[in-house]
Amino acid sequence: RSGVTWQLPFSGVLCRMPTLTVRLIPLRDADFPAYRDYFIEDYAQDLASNHGMALPDAHRQADASLQQLLPLGVATPGHHLLAMVPEASNAPGEPLGYLWHAIDGAAGTTFIYDFYVTPPHRGRGLGKAAMAALEAQLAPLGIRQLKLRVAHDNPRALALYQALGFTITGYNMAKRLD
Repeated sequence: RSGVTWQLPFSGVLCRMPTLTVRLIPLRDADFPAYRDYFIEDYAQDLASNHGMALPDAHRQADASLQQLLPLGVATPGHHLLAMVPEASNAPGEPLGYLWHAIDGAAGTTFIYDFYVTPPHRGRGLGKAAMAALEAQLAPLGIRQLKLRVAHDNPRALALYQALGFTITGYNMAKRLD
């Protein structure tokens, strides 16, 4: 399989990228309800699995978090909710995945709140291609560091981020007081 070698601007790591490329485009208002439904379910599962919350409580918490962070949906200032689409596509169509981040220009960083590749498109290099596309968008803006959180029960995501040059900077910990 042919590929292109990319120098990833933040990591300094050379890696062989598949020729498959994606574009990250702003999520359309019409696509936000589908994103909201996905996010609430996914985040609720994370809260239940990693924080021991009952699923109904986790759904309420996930919904409240989304409403707090994105009160205006895709138009929320300071937040960038992006759809991952094939590079060759002329029409957005069904997103291959989503990437949501918020830039802190003063610090030269962005925090990735959510990064998701839909199940039928996993394992094809889209995650790496999307991160390369994000880095290409952010480099001209002076962003020097990407930050994110990985759930402890998501080794696939951890492996992807480590392969892209991310390093562990700390651990989130919790203790239940019942």
